[in-house]
Amino acid sequence: RNDDGDHLSMICKLPKLLGNSSNLLPKLRLRMSPLPFWKTGTPTSYSAGEFSFGIIADVQWADAPDGYNYARTVRRCYRASLTTLGDAVDWWLRLPEPPLFVAQLGDLIDGVNNEAQLGQTDLALKLALDHLGRLPCPSVNLVGNHELYNFDRRQLAEAWWLQHGDKEYYSFFPAEGWRVVVLDSYQISLIGHSEDDPRRLEAVEILARENPNVSPDGKDGDWLKGMEDAGYQRRFCPFNGGFGREQLDWFRSELKAAAEVGERVLVMSHVIIHPQACGGGTMVWDYEEALKVIRSEEAAGCVAAVLCGHDHRGNYHRDDFGVHHMTFISPLSGGKAYGLMKVEAGCLEIQAPTINDLLPDVEGRPSPTTINNGSVLGPCESLKLQLSDVDASLVMEEKKISTSTIADQEIVAA
Repeated sequence: RNDDGDHLSMICKLPKLLGNSSNLLPKLRLRMSPLPFWKTGTPTSYSAGEFSFGIIADVQWADAPDGYNYARTVRRCYRASLTTLGDAVDWWLRLPEPPLFVAQLGDLIDGVNNEAQLGQTDLALKLALDHLGRLPCPSVNLVGNHELYNFDRRQLAEAWWLQHGDKEYYSFFPAEGWRVVVLDSYQISLIGHSEDDPRRLEAVEILARENPNVSPDGKDGDWLKGMEDAGYQRRFCPFNGGFGREQLDWFRSELKAAAEVGERVLVMSHVIIHPQACGGGTMVWDYEEALKVIRSEEAAGCVAAVLCGHDHRGNYHRDDFGVHHMTFISPLSGGKAYGLMKVEAGCLEIQAPTINDLLPDVEGRPSPTTINNGSVLGPCESLKLQLSDVDASLVMEEKKISTSTIADQEIVAA
């Protein structure tokens, strides 16, 4: 792959693995994608504390006429969405410096592709991944509900375009001082799991308790009947899911580890974690527990932002703890719904052809400016989100001082 000999050992072993088919090596080498840096287990040296990555969410394409969402309130432009994905790749390719990776936040293809409807799952996925494959960088592909309408967890566990598939949560180090935590919004879910999987059985129990409109198989019932004024209770529908205790415990340990070494963290989740970063009905079932983890003493304020998809209209909210919750607009809705996130020590900068096509103009979101980022496509728009002045290491130091003071008082009182 480069002059430093990356992947040399893999290439040298291929003739032995192929046996008499070693004449295929040149073709295979051309098709080999760059080894994702997060599999190396060590931080990259991209640049001290700075990196950039592409963003796109809910491409959800299908070779089908336009349709609507479950509530029939939002139009879905299925074919045009693949064109937008291609345009996004072209835009990233024309940047003066390619992104380190692309965050594809889930729902790459629509559920109508599945065997029960169009029967085009494999073809639709191939065409979408072929676009992403034109990039000189890997894509971080999240599992959304539409992946689970097309594949079960057993199939996803064997998917080369995912990291694990069955339990698709992990972390990686894009640059010094930064950690990215990828979450799986459907560990507790009616979709994707086998009938006797404990994660599905837990989902059945949760929905029976919280929304009796939903049948245990998740297919029948009027999910939203009588839920118009139910507030955040509306989230208990099969198109959402839960993180589950095992993943939340892992999440807590990841943030604790990041805080202890002074890292800032970007969290990626298909389903939204903060209710004010959506319409109040598209959050993970256990969003409250996830927010407690983010705000915990162990996390020590290390989370800079949470990046989500799922709600196609998008949203933005900066919470009282200084965390930027971003929900990105789907290309299904039309417009140039893609962009670039530039990460620096004290700032997150979003660049896009049109910011409002990617992150909606809602209360609290800063206004964009027009800049020239060096792209051959000309000027684009930029939006800057300032990070908290107090980094994780300082917060930990303050807590150490506070703990020490309390301990001294207790000793004196004793």
